[in-house]
Amino acid sequence: MIIDGDDTGVPNVDTGDGCTINDLIAEHADYPGHAEFVRHVETVTTALVTAGTLNRRQQGAIVRAAARSDVGA
Repeated sequence: MIIDGDDTGVPNVDTGDGCTINDLIAEHADYPGHAEFVRHVETVTTALVTAGTLNRRQQGAIVRAAARSDVGA
């Protein structure tokens, strides 16, 4: 999956309800700031780890890409 042009190396899989990981993150939504976007990504990916969709390494790759991005900046 890709965040703001940064390929995380994590497959953008269906999360079980017809939405992909990128759909749940919705990087093109309106965020009040960059920190809020990164926190949102952390929240979404934590739930996906709990559900068994992602492992911690994959979560870390996604959160790091979000932190490097310009989303919300």
